[in-house]
Amino acid sequence: MKRISTLLSTVALAALPFGAFGADITLDPSLGQGGFHNQTVCDNDASTPIPGCLGILESTVSFTVAFVNPGIENAGAGASVTPNGTGVFTAFDWILLDPSMTEVAHGSGFGLNNQVPTDIPVGPGGDYTYQVHYRFVGTSSAQSAGWIFVITTGAGSGEVPEPATLALLAMGLLGAGLARRRKQ
Repeated sequence: MKRISTLLSTVALAALPFGAFGADITLDPSLGQGGFHNQTVCDNDASTPIPGCLGILESTVSFTVAFVNPGIENAGAGASVTPNGTGVFTAFDWILLDPSMTEVAHGSGFGLNNQVPTDIPVGPGGDYTYQVHYRFVGTSSAQSAGWIFVITTGAGSGEVPEPATLALLAMGLLGAGLARRRKQ
């Protein structure tokens, strides 16, 4: 019974980095994972709590990301309005806050990697917070609008890639085994 309890405790501790912080998104930069946050700004469906598209709609949205291993991060955004040309985003900007709530990057507009600076070092130890501010102006013809925020990651420069880490571990175990064998 004690073995099962120990095994369950070990499994629980091993899973801790993947959900310990309660972040909206969890990414592993060592695997080059990406994630996204999408936001519907407006629609004309009366059965939803989302506002209609006529007029000026402005808001700031926050979401969190947990990076379970060290690496680098980049971000960009895109938007869509239906029908095309019936509304416009007159403002779209964001800031990235590290776990101590210090700004480490910011960006504005829509496009690829329009974050300043790019390749932000990130790592475990707390949630990073993205704060996105937008302003949308819709006409009476607009039926829906929304935006998507895309986060990409990668291994940071100077890090040992995963296969090399495994090879180093194997060499260490082999060396320890040879040393033990020599003593006998």
